[in-house]
Amino acid sequence: MIKVERFIVGEIGANCYFVSDDEAKEAFLVDTGDYCRKVIERVKEFGEDKLKYILLTHGHFDHIGYAAQMREMFPNAKIVIGKYDAHFTNEDDLNLAYHFGLTQQHFDADILVDEGSELDFGKEKIKVISTPGHTKGGVCYILGDSIFTGDTLFRGSIGRTDFPTGNIKEMKKSIERLKALEGDYKIYCGHDDVTTLDFERKNNMYMKEDMYDYLY
Repeated sequence: MIKVERFIVGEIGANCYFVSDDEAKEAFLVDTGDYCRKVIERVKEFGEDKLKYILLTHGHFDHIGYAAQMREMFPNAKIVIGKYDAHFTNEDDLNLAYHFGLTQQHFDADILVDEGSELDFGKEKIKVISTPGHTKGGVCYILGDSIFTGDTLFRGSIGRTDFPTGNIKEMKKSIERLKALEGDYKIYCGHDDVTTLDFERKNNMYMKEDMYDYLY
């Protein structure tokens, strides 16, 4: 059985998710944006050698900030990021650390993913869809009925598009892409509360057909 646990990390309050499969005895993290003792303890409790991936939804510092350190602690884990955000991990202007007066530990990801990529996890596949808009290389990870959307889709809102490599037209297409997925999904956002795709279809103004007219 797959279990998702949410931890809020860093001063900006980004979500870090610990996802585990007790049967397969495997786990992964999503967006290790900052040091969090509870996250580290949870990984150790599950099994230090059982952490398979550190999935990064995009390259901003509040989502990648502690990835290098986590890999050092748990060397079996592979860092995964969208290929168009690969350079964010070494450029503080792009990952925004510089703009917040911070120093980001630079690193290279182990695995670069793009549209259609798949990652093995137990008996399942983690599917990757490209969702540019917040950043060029933003991706969402789909596992079963769960989607980890990073800063693409929030409860009642979407991510900003005015940062480097952001693009409102690409964001619109990405939101339409998520809206068009068949069925309902649990949405695990990069910030704020967990939601569902059906709820966002009905209530998120950015999923309305005419929402973007004034932006062009």
